[in-house]
Amino acid sequence: MVLILAAALVLAGCGGGAKQEAKGSDAGKSKFPEKSVTIVVPYGAGGGVDTAVRGIQPYLQKHLGASVLVENKPGSGSLIGTNLVGQSKPDGYTLLAGTNGTSLLSQLYSDSWKLGKPFHDAFIPIYSWVNQEGNGIYVKKESPIKTMDDLVAEAKKRPIKIGIAGGLGSTDQVSVLSIRKAYGGQWTIIPADTSAEVTAGVLGGQLDAGCGGPSGSSMDPQKIRMLAVTMEKRSLRWPDTPTFGELGKPQLTVHFVIGAMAPLGTPPEVISKLAEAFDKSRNDPGFIAWADKANQPIGDKGWDAKKYYEFLKSYADNMQVIIPDLQEEMKKAQQGK
Repeated sequence: MVLILAAALVLAGCGGGAKQEAKGSDAGKSKFPEKSVTIVVPYGAGGGVDTAVRGIQPYLQKHLGASVLVENKPGSGSLIGTNLVGQSKPDGYTLLAGTNGTSLLSQLYSDSWKLGKPFHDAFIPIYSWVNQEGNGIYVKKESPIKTMDDLVAEAKKRPIKIGIAGGLGSTDQVSVLSIRKAYGGQWTIIPADTSAEVTAGVLGGQLDAGCGGPSGSSMDPQKIRMLAVTMEKRSLRWPDTPTFGELGKPQLTVHFVIGAMAPLGTPPEVISKLAEAFDKSRNDPGFIAWADKANQPIGDKGWDAKKYYEFLKSYADNMQVIIPDLQEEMKKAQQGK
């Protein structure tokens, strides 16, 4: 199966969550924000999403004029934290760090999805400040495996245990399944909730390799070797690591987008204030300097609500072709095969 995901697709219009026109309330007409704003990260600490949110946090506080808290709510891939935000009071004080990975999970785990609509229509997209992230395949620094070809050669000799940071149904699993289709070999997928767990397994020898966001704080260049990344361009943090496109496998290009989303019903004037604050934060020289220093793949510019929504919707549409394969793999995993 060939899977090519483009980060920017132009669609005819923008519907659902992006066009959500909340009726508003007296609270929405108040001088927002009057208290702390919480951004819920539906993943564990130390991963790419957590790092990206904590990176923009101080600048958002500056431009929003209020304290911004980051709260990790991992579990069920990302559905526990996502459901929590979707069911919270729509007043702008509880936001979601939304990713396209959750879009896929919401389709795969329909019994655990509590919001009743497709992910992109279950929230109001606000702003995306990271749109060039992807996944990386890595081993520990001392491993005799030096390149992606070495790892593939090993997988053709014996089953390779590879950890995925996002759990079953995540973009990490999409990447590994696509790698298996493109290269062949035996790949045993071991799911985990966080990049830190996968990295610990790789360093401890329980895993042969890992798959996760290459810019996450647990990805230490002193301890691990990155073999290949799924982005269109090389990771700033790993300038010597080739993309799969450079390795002759452009079908393995997978983007991971991070942005803020609000519960449906959040007043438009509150959404507007949040969007303005996120845009100012994304373009703040201090944030850009942090991103450069941390080698964060934030992209050339931030995405407004319309572009963010369009990407999420197109991703959900594109994933329909791989969902049957993912469901079959998940069934095998549950049966212990």
